[in-house]
Amino acid sequence: MPFSSANGMRFHYQQTGSGPDVVLVHGLTGDLSIWFLCRAMQELGGSHRVTAYDLRGHGYSDVPPDGYTSADHAGDLVALMDQLGIDRASVVGHSYGGVIALHAAVLAPGRFEAVVLSDPYFPALRHLEDVSRWGHWRDFRQEAHEAGVELSDEHWYDLGLFFDQVLHLDGERLLRFRQAVGLPALNRLLRLGRTTCGDDSKVEAGLTVERIARVDLPVLALYGESSPFLATAAFLEAHLPRCRTAIVPDAKHRAPEENPEGFLRLLQEFLARPPRPAGARRLAT
Repeated sequence: MPFSSANGMRFHYQQTGSGPDVVLVHGLTGDLSIWFLCRAMQELGGSHRVTAYDLRGHGYSDVPPDGYTSADHAGDLVALMDQLGIDRASVVGHSYGGVIALHAAVLAPGRFEAVVLSDPYFPALRHLEDVSRWGHWRDFRQEAHEAGVELSDEHWYDLGLFFDQVLHLDGERLLRFRQAVGLPALNRLLRLGRTTCGDDSKVEAGLTVERIARVDLPVLALYGESSPFLATAAFLEAHLPRCRTAIVPDAKHRAPEENPEGFLRLLQEFLARPPRPAGARRLAT
């Protein structure tokens, strides 16, 4: 199992293929296995050198007690690229991984060829979204309620509140929650709940609306057709000068899992094309 040291921590990573570099960044509470399960590692590895890694606090990487803002994670990404000899790369981030990817492009634009944002929402753009309309959220909120964890539409983004409740479950409530999410997911939540991840993930950390809109790299905003964050997709397309959007059919927030074939088709199409000028922004679905 390969590890690399960056920013004073050990990061678990996997690498395959040869060619132009692509770095894959998973979301909060996940790990790099998502990129194997959706076959992104295997498919992209035929034409690129592909690197995936576990974020700090996730998977087999180290778990510091604090430092979980998108700026912290972006610093890890660039430092890990340094350690692995990746001078420039296209970066693909899913969910909060997309926030990390774009923040890294803001902090070190010369290190990135292009950015793919797979269904992220951004703390600075939170006002655009109403996740209460998302059926998956309503179902999860009800399951959590039955297990003794209260989630609200008003504070849907607040992982700190969520983690704190999970940490204080006991007895029958803990058993019900474990049955609802599964033991591996419960263990990941308990581990992150002992860090500042929940509170750090809800702050802008310098990734303001203005800095998002100034990103002048080729960007693909790749969202599921039933994503809860389509207003964010519309903002990105309207305000980023070199952003195109693509919609993954038959997918919600987790397109790499819900429609891996559709997700990979659009991702590979984007990576294979030369950058377009502003104005020709939308890919066919």
